[in-house]
Amino acid sequence: MSRFFYLSLLAFLLAGLAGATWAADSKEVQEQRRAAQKERQTKKNERSKELNDATRVFREFARDLNMDFRKRVKALDTELELRRVELKAEHDARVAGAEAEYQQKLSGLFMQPGAELDEQAIERLRAEGKAFSDEMFALRRQSAEALHTARIESEMEKNRLWDERDDLAIAEAESLGLTREVEPILATPVGGGLTDQEERWNERERKEAERLDERNRKLLAEYRNGRDLRRWQLANMQEDFERTWQEKAELHALDTEQVMFNALFMQAAQGGQVNQQKLVAKLAEINEKKKLISIRYRKERDQERIRRREEKTTIMAK
Repeated sequence: MSRFFYLSLLAFLLAGLAGATWAADSKEVQEQRRAAQKERQTKKNERSKELNDATRVFREFARDLNMDFRKRVKALDTELELRRVELKAEHDARVAGAEAEYQQKLSGLFMQPGAELDEQAIERLRAEGKAFSDEMFALRRQSAEALHTARIESEMEKNRLWDERDDLAIAEAESLGLTREVEPILATPVGGGLTDQEERWNERERKEAERLDERNRKLLAEYRNGRDLRRWQLANMQEDFERTWQEKAELHALDTEQVMFNALFMQAAQGGQVNQQKLVAKLAEINEKKKLISIRYRKERDQERIRRREEKTTIMAK
């Protein structure tokens, strides 16, 4: 019993000594954790100030940069407007020449001695009318293509300027540290594993770093993705132009055909030898074709608008 008593007493004393040591270590560890937490908070405050200051400086830089480049782009717009006036005058001159030539041809048909409005003359009149209509359409397309080319050239020059602006903006952002990935300020184990509070801190920090990265991405998206977006828009301009004039060409062919049948209808109304029932049916067929063409191209434009909306979102999200 005596021996058992002394062994129990010794165990009790040793346990008490270990408990005192653990309590001392726990207090020291807690102090280290508080110091580490204070250091993390200080770093977080410094990071927040640095990023906010960098964002403010970049916004001011970008504002001045955009003002300068908008002036240069505006000068290109003025040049395009002047070019538009020149092209319009050239087009009007070509139209005037074509109209004068057409009038001379008509005069030649009816001003000759003994000229009569017989079937042969009417057929020639129709042929001349169709040729003149086709020539007017060709002149309109020629004028539109010239203006479209001028617009494309102007947009390409604008793109060159905006590319230059983007490069300057990104270089400034890099110098300010806005292009670097934000590193979360994480708690590390002190005296063992992480506490629940430190785990929650790390979780919030990772989300905060992601939020700051997203903020910087949005801030720089215009300058990072502008080059791809502008070239995509330029390709769309070309595609839209070609689609528009393909539709116009199809409708013009039907318009020309309709004019011819309208003339026949008028001839029938004046007692000419024309099958009015077939004529009315043909005119109805032409009108239906024109409506179907408009429907088809409208559907293509609507589908293209939806596709482009998604394509633009993808480009801007890069």
